[in-house]
Amino acid sequence: MNLRIEVPSNLELLLRERAEEEGVPVEAIVLAAVIDKLRNTTAASPSYTADQFSNWLAAWANRFPKLDHVVDDSRESIYEGRGE
Repeated sequence: MNLRIEVPSNLELLLRERAEEEGVPVEAIVLAAVIDKLRNTTAASPSYTADQFSNWLAAWANRFPKLDHVVDDSRESIYEGRGE
């Protein structure tokens, strides 16, 4: 992907100095900064308290209809008639 961005002259000077110090193109410095920024934002996961998670889970579960009968989900009933 190619991007065109306008960089203020003071930042351009800092970028060029850093690139010269490291002996790499300016583009490499910018790309490294973008990668670092993305790594830091995607690695951070939202932290929830136990109560917040419990409330979220209850709200999620309440979206589904309640059954008025018992469902037999035993292994025997699932594989009944299959020669097991």
